[in-house]
Amino acid sequence: MMRVLLVDDEPLVLVGMQNMIDWQALGFELAGTARNGRDALVKVRETRPEIVISDIRMPVMDGLALAAECRRDDPVLPVFIMLTSFEEFDYVRRSMGVGAVEYLIKLELSPKTLTEALGRARQAVEKEQALRTPAGGPTGSLEDYRDRFFLQLFSGMFGSEEQIRTAAKELELTLDAPYYTVAIASIRNRALDHEQQVTLSAGVTRMAADILPRYRRGFVAGMDLRHFCVLLPLQDPTCEEDALHTTLCKVSEILYKYFSAELWWSVGRPVESLLAVGQSHRTAFSALPLLSAQQPIRFYGAQGQAGADHHAKLVADVQDYIRRHLDKRLSLNEVAAVFNFSPGYLSQLFSQNSEMSFVEFVTETRISAAKELMLGSDLKIYEISEKLGFESPFYFSKVFKKLEGVSPRSYLKKLRGAAESEEDPDDDDRKDPDAAD
Repeated sequence: MMRVLLVDDEPLVLVGMQNMIDWQALGFELAGTARNGRDALVKVRETRPEIVISDIRMPVMDGLALAAECRRDDPVLPVFIMLTSFEEFDYVRRSMGVGAVEYLIKLELSPKTLTEALGRARQAVEKEQALRTPAGGPTGSLEDYRDRFFLQLFSGMFGSEEQIRTAAKELELTLDAPYYTVAIASIRNRALDHEQQVTLSAGVTRMAADILPRYRRGFVAGMDLRHFCVLLPLQDPTCEEDALHTTLCKVSEILYKYFSAELWWSVGRPVESLLAVGQSHRTAFSALPLLSAQQPIRFYGAQGQAGADHHAKLVADVQDYIRRHLDKRLSLNEVAAVFNFSPGYLSQLFSQNSEMSFVEFVTETRISAAKELMLGSDLKIYEISEKLGFESPFYFSKVFKKLEGVSPRSYLKKLRGAAESEEDPDDDDRKDPDAAD
């Protein structure tokens, strides 16, 4: 059983989560509950849960501070699922920086969303546990620990250059180049089932690690089922791009012959310090959506203004998709999957190329559509709520009032020329939103 700690300052939320799913049937055991981050930290250290589901905003110590304290005790475990409200997306972005693997909007919380989030958290825990207790012999164990070292390096989890060099020495890695860059390989293949994709990804990554040293120094580490990373030592970044391009083409050619899978490469900005390798990784990651069959290898800096224009077009495409699918669930994870992005990348794309966050855009677009329907149709409030993909009429009413200052019923009465209600406007949120129709 995988242990889960629930943390929220609202008792009803805690009770709701405890009774929402059959925890044991899904392979989970509740390790307890806490009402603030300080009490939760004590329970984390006492019960050692693998997963923590925590509200972001709480008194005494909030969820971000709790996660940061846990990361000081252990760089990966427990993994965090963050609870938030639709207007707190800045906190969501910050939660990703302390290792949260998923977030859930409280008012959209359901057995389905909770179960799906727990499934993703379970995968993260199992991956980490496999790294800590590798099943292979001594050679396999060293490879696993090297993979973990590079993932920590790419994520910027080391505090100093000295820590990096000490860890590298223990793993018999020689990192003495004046410059480094990170290349991310995107594995492009036909649709496979999960087990086939796992086998393909592992095979491609292992063979890339075997082939690359034939042409130049480099360190390969798995990233996910569709990507792996390569740390490339450089002597002079200004004159090595052509040679590196040739090497990546050769590796891609060989792997295609073996696996019939194409590799597209995004190469990050060269850096002079091992401590800055995470920056190179981020620039490589940000350029992944610019890759194409016509340009399967791209170096940082090559995108220029075209890159910025491309990012703006990507945001416009996502916004257009949202406008055309307002009747569907439009969570960050689900829309990211439609465009083959990671949720983190889609969030970053909006924050850097849009006037509002992803969640803000979805919310405001739905409310604008609701106002148009109120003006141009005779639909009832609950019908509008269903048509625009809201979880319930009550959630729709809450969101509408948050943005417009009045409940949907009051707004509708004004539109249709009805007399002003003398009731407390807050009454609308306690009644059936459709009671007046």
